[in-house]
Amino acid sequence: MAKQTAETRKIILTGLANSGKTQIFNNLTGSYGVVANYPMTTLEQESSTFSFRNIEWELIDTPGVNTLQADSSEAIVFRKALLRQRPDIILQCIDANRLRQSLRLTAELLEYGIPIVLSLNVIDETAKKGIRIDTGRLSSLLGIPVIETVAHVGSGMYDLKEAFSHAQVSRTKIVFSGDMKEMVESVEGALSEDTLYRQLMAVLALTEDPELKNIEFSEKNIHPISAETVKRIEEEAKRQRINHKGDMKTIMNRQMAKWTDSLYEKVVTERAVPPVESFASKMGYYSRHPLYGFGFLLIFIIISYFSVVVFAGWLAGVMETFITEPIIGYLGSMITNEFLHDFLIGDFGILTLGLFNAICTILPILSVFFFLFGFLEDVGYLPNLSVLLRRSFTKVGLSGRAVMPIILGFGCKTMATLTTRSLKSRKERLIAIYLIAFAIPCSAQLALNIAILGRAGPLPFLIAMVFLVLVELLAGKILNRVIKDDGNQFFIQELPPFRVPMIDAVFKKTGYRLLWFLKEAIPVFMLASAIIFFIDLIGLLDLLKGFLRPMVVGWLGLPIEMVEALILLIAREEAAAGLILRLSDMGMLDPIQSIIAVVVTTMFVPCFANIVAMFKEAGAKAGIMMLIGINISTILLAGILNFLLRSVPGLF
Repeated sequence: MAKQTAETRKIILTGLANSGKTQIFNNLTGSYGVVANYPMTTLEQESSTFSFRNIEWELIDTPGVNTLQADSSEAIVFRKALLRQRPDIILQCIDANRLRQSLRLTAELLEYGIPIVLSLNVIDETAKKGIRIDTGRLSSLLGIPVIETVAHVGSGMYDLKEAFSHAQVSRTKIVFSGDMKEMVESVEGALSEDTLYRQLMAVLALTEDPELKNIEFSEKNIHPISAETVKRIEEEAKRQRINHKGDMKTIMNRQMAKWTDSLYEKVVTERAVPPVESFASKMGYYSRHPLYGFGFLLIFIIISYFSVVVFAGWLAGVMETFITEPIIGYLGSMITNEFLHDFLIGDFGILTLGLFNAICTILPILSVFFFLFGFLEDVGYLPNLSVLLRRSFTKVGLSGRAVMPIILGFGCKTMATLTTRSLKSRKERLIAIYLIAFAIPCSAQLALNIAILGRAGPLPFLIAMVFLVLVELLAGKILNRVIKDDGNQFFIQELPPFRVPMIDAVFKKTGYRLLWFLKEAIPVFMLASAIIFFIDLIGLLDLLKGFLRPMVVGWLGLPIEMVEALILLIAREEAAAGLILRLSDMGMLDPIQSIIAVVVTTMFVPCFANIVAMFKEAGAKAGIMMLIGINISTILLAGILNFLLRSVPGLF
């Protein structure tokens, strides 16, 4: 968080999910947040600064919201930020293709008496559809600046900065009619004329907003609302609800829809454009088709397999030949002290198992896979994949809303776990958190799994992937029966359009992800290798191997060296996978052992960051129960798989 000074002004960035907020954040501040063509990309508030005309601006990117009603944790958090921090400006990013839906949020934002600037994004796409938006008239009707932008190419950013310099509070607000107008004015009457948020307070009271009593108003409000006043307007709102039939929230939503529809019709004109089904729209349709969709998924898996096994494997070999071997050889000839030699470049050396393992073994694999995954993100494939898999997830007690967080688990399990907060049903939230942590590999782990299994051949890869899918579905079925129902959610997945991605943007995103990996992983890799080195030095590693031998060698059928991988697994999955790759290259893993090693490392203890996220979203008690269930299930199921595979003669 930037330090606030007298010269610093604060802008809070909001808008519907997947409207281009993070791209605008990146453009204005020069920072980088991951940009993707699907919702839930931004999970936590991110802050950065930029300067313009001798003013320091702090820009805060927030998770997407559709409404400020207390229907989601994101809306509640954002609303509290408006009332507590009271930013100098609200920057609302609007996808021009979804102007009507976005104006509903604009109407609510106007109630807060904060200057607003609208960024009308991807305006180029609406023009191609024959839709013309009169931004000048929209600005005049709302009384706020409306700037046309095309964020992915940086268009309109200077105009946005100019708009911040002269943004003012709009005098426009939603105008209710009929009985609703009468009710709102009646509740407003319980507040003094100089109180801020009069109409907002009335609306919250009439719709029985559960957060009304918890609102903490800004210190800038010179007439803070007392508890007695809140109680008074709640009583008046209750009286109005008794005198008027109907659900207040439904009536309110209809009034707001009427207001936004009227505004939309005044500023938008549409001309008939011959319907042309683009190649991108066809691809979107086929990617979620119940038959062709699985063909698309299979094609991506095949491309990923051969890219990681062949190209990334070759790249890793080149780096091993030209970087690792020369440096290790040179250091080996220079270092005469046995302890220092083993500590730096021995089997558990901080350079061999730590630094070079991360850079020369794992980095090439992640480079290839992150590029492929980033390409799919920017195309818009992931939301379509969630639609394709929705039917399967409903069989394990999950509604459509829970599909996207689980799909995002293939990117980052920690971030995916945090997105489960959007699920209102605690049952769904617990099932989703468990399934994300259990048998879903994150993008880095999936890439390394492909590399490990690729060394054994296509059949081990197929067996391992099918097994992980089956145990994931089995776990979901069991949890669906065990956890008590608390209501189902109705959900409609909003599908972003398929877009041809900008290759330079995909390369940039891949580069940032690799830098984040190196920044986070290298210290962990080196620390973990040092820990293993010292516990081996004092003899504790041999004791641990002796204790775990019946399970590791007897039950799982793995070489005893896998104990070291399990220790690394606690620190970071990629470190364990890197060690398994070394075992495979040394010929210490047969095809069945490669399968079991991948299954165990995928299903076993989640990374530390994911454990923290699990406890945060599910609670400590549920989190502990999940970890126990995951680890017991992993050992039991992996052992059964080992027995079954070795029972098939001539399988490999």
